[in-house]
Amino acid sequence: MTRHEEIEFLFVDYIPNELEEGILYIAAEYGAVVHLCFDGCGERVSTPLHPGQWTLTFDGTTVSLSPSVGNWGLPCRSHYIIRRNRVVWAADWSTEAVVRSAASDRQAADRPAIPRATNRRSLIQILRLVFSGRGRR
Repeated sequence: MTRHEEIEFLFVDYIPNELEEGILYIAAEYGAVVHLCFDGCGERVSTPLHPGQWTLTFDGTTVSLSPSVGNWGLPCRSHYIIRRNRVVWAADWSTEAVVRSAASDRQAADRPAIPRATNRRSLIQILRLVFSGRGRR
């Protein structure tokens, strides 16, 4: 398995059991984003979409995932940002920094989400309109 600098993405109804290397699988209806670690170690990485966790941006052509993905529990300890279908490699963090970040993430996840205007379509509706089956397996 190889380290990735660029990725592909697929909008799927369900996350498949068998994942392909270099692909970010997005099941928007379930707020699930899963991939094999882009470091090439082959470990499954889950980045749930939720306030205080990760957000996904789709610009019609590329995807970005924020904040960074820190695989501190994996042997590879990879750390990267997914920005416009590119993997931007970041530095390793100390154990203290990981602990501080995890505490901050827990606090953010406990905060209520900011309500959205009711006249906006949901991400799922927009994606279904845009893709109408494209990008599905």
